[in-house]
Amino acid sequence: MVKRTSAPRRGSRAISRLATPDRLHLLQEASWNLSAISYCIASVGRDLAGKPNNPAAMDSAGQALEWLADEMQRRCVAIDEGLS
Repeated sequence: MVKRTSAPRRGSRAISRLATPDRLHLLQEASWNLSAISYCIASVGRDLAGKPNNPAAMDSAGQALEWLADEMQRRCVAIDEGLS
């Protein structure tokens, strides 16, 4: 039988998680990696958007990838602002 305990309430000292320098470094590194991935996705999106074979499908896929890259970059900025 599994013992169930109630989850600590927000703001309680029981879940006080301070960001240690190691955690901050890991978050910063993850943000940088995510940012690099977003640049790669944006590049693929621009390449797809410019393909003449099937302009409608490729243009949509390219635009979707560029949007995804922008969203990833926006979240990286939010993470970086939260860390500073």
